[in-house]
Amino acid sequence: MKEKLLESVNWDYQVTNAEEYAFKHSGQMYPGYKIKLRLGQLLVRQGSIAEEIHLLSSRNEQFLTEWLQYSEAHLVRIDPVFGECKLKTWAKLCKGFDKKIFLWIPRHRELPEYRYPILWLLKLLLDWIIAFVLLIILSPALGAIALKSIYLKKAIFTEQWCVGKQGELFLLYNFQDLQQPNDNSKQLPRKFGMRKSNLEKLPQLFNVLKGEMSLVGRQPIMLHDAIKISSESKNLLNALPGITGAWQLKDKIDNCEQSYIKSWSLSQDLKILLLTMF
Repeated sequence: MKEKLLESVNWDYQVTNAEEYAFKHSGQMYPGYKIKLRLGQLLVRQGSIAEEIHLLSSRNEQFLTEWLQYSEAHLVRIDPVFGECKLKTWAKLCKGFDKKIFLWIPRHRELPEYRYPILWLLKLLLDWIIAFVLLIILSPALGAIALKSIYLKKAIFTEQWCVGKQGELFLLYNFQDLQQPNDNSKQLPRKFGMRKSNLEKLPQLFNVLKGEMSLVGRQPIMLHDAIKISSESKNLLNALPGITGAWQLKDKIDNCEQSYIKSWSLSQDLKILLLTMF
């Protein structure tokens, strides 16, 4: 099987099979893959003419699976133009083969980690320590919520593809909705001293431990929303998302996300954390 694949795969990533692609689509141009391998990165853009279309554009998911498995690339950077369905397919396969995958977005150099690199490293260290301690302290809550989900015959966790720092795709974890169908949401505003909405986000502490999120940051943007975001707002996709952030403040201002990034400080993060988590 491996030998057969190696014979059929275009390892130099040059243009192939343009005629077959055009024939299969009745001569019309749909978003096809224009692929290059550069310094261990697989760059996947939209081909503008038939001669640029790579053979993967006319192959099924099984072929893409085997092709990615033997690819030398350790990282994939893909254009959002291909839509949610194809992007999820690529993300799922990359995760299975331990390859990182990023959306192709404009770089944003006015981020806190570039302006205050030492303070930013301190923030990441504090994120990891606090998340680890919270997971230990709140383990009874985690267990109780898991048991409730099992009792209600629900899946314990939900997973959604989210866009993280510099456009990296990762799975965002949440507990399933904690509210029973006949519950009055006003009767259970808090448990374990926390807002119920924050209890549902407790699994995101694992995302923090993995470095995919921060305790405080920009609002997490799901993949299906990220591909629709305006070009003016795409810079936000470079920033690290947080479990909580300025968007949850009661007195938030317009463009609070941009303001948070421009005026970031550790003291501001602590203030937001205290105001929004408990």
